[in-house]
Amino acid sequence: MDNRKSTKEFSRTVIGDIAAKSGVSATTVSRVLHGHKDVSAATRDKVMQHIAELGYVPQRNDRATTCRIGFSIPMFNDYFGYIIDGAYESLRGRDAQFITIRTNNLYETEINQVQRLLEQNINGLIFILPQHSVEDLLHLKQKGIPFVVTDPFVSLPDAIPTIAVENISASMLAMEHLLSLGHRRIAIITGPSHWGSTIDRTTGYYAALASAGLAIDPTLIREGRWTPESGQEVVNHLLSLPDPPTAIFAFNDGMAIGAMHAIQEHGLRVPEDISVIGFDDASLNLPYITPALTTLHHPLQEIGRLAVDVLYRLIQHQPLDETHIKLSARLIIRSSTGPCPINCTF
Repeated sequence: MDNRKSTKEFSRTVIGDIAAKSGVSATTVSRVLHGHKDVSAATRDKVMQHIAELGYVPQRNDRATTCRIGFSIPMFNDYFGYIIDGAYESLRGRDAQFITIRTNNLYETEINQVQRLLEQNINGLIFILPQHSVEDLLHLKQKGIPFVVTDPFVSLPDAIPTIAVENISASMLAMEHLLSLGHRRIAIITGPSHWGSTIDRTTGYYAALASAGLAIDPTLIREGRWTPESGQEVVNHLLSLPDPPTAIFAFNDGMAIGAMHAIQEHGLRVPEDISVIGFDDASLNLPYITPALTTLHHPLQEIGRLAVDVLYRLIQHQPLDETHIKLSARLIIRSSTGPCPINCTF
């Protein structure tokens, strides 16, 4: 008579006993059963010894279980919604479970939430704008946990797979559009200075000015907080300058909308007096605001699709063609940008 227990029966009846005998948690026993690599050899041997004593033999030809993917996002909004939508599209037809956690851009929250996911034996993780430090991410990799990072705050080593937009060339695309319209005093509203996207988009701004033979004017470079309110505050300052800008490039659409609101509050017109361009194209409302916002289309859905595809390759131990994938942005010209006013200096 075969006394071996099935996987389902075993997990339901004796995991607690194995954990007690081995002096480890039930989660650790489960991780041993599922073949996770972040268990020491000594612990694994001890657990397997007690498993064998109970007559349980893991069945190597069992049908594969559902792939469980954790998705860490700072918050729920249109921007992150597009990435999630792309990820779901890539998961269509795959036997997968998608578990989303919201971190509110808080380091401790993200660390704790991710740890809970790991205790649920997920197969892999997708991070958007993670608060995890480079050291935290490298530690996860050393534990053998597959993960992909999209839109990282900072540059990450080649060992960590990333997917993001090519920010430098995108910024140059926006600047070339404004320069082609005759603008020479072009202000930028950046994000927080320590963000990688801010650094790269500012680099593109500098490169476009240099290519046009224009000097950098520090008074035209102002930091925002990604919010419409900060865009409005920055423009109130810019319009108080003795020689205000004729065009404004905001590093996201929210700040661009705040900028247009401030311009109009000062009795000026967009784009007749000042042109405005944003970044992301992450709201269906942008073509319908007045004026419709010219912006750079951030390929957010494609980022989500690729994140899932790359993660599956990692889970299946397949090699990656490249670890840092950069996607191109597209310029979407609407009515918030126009020719430089007649009094422009060339």
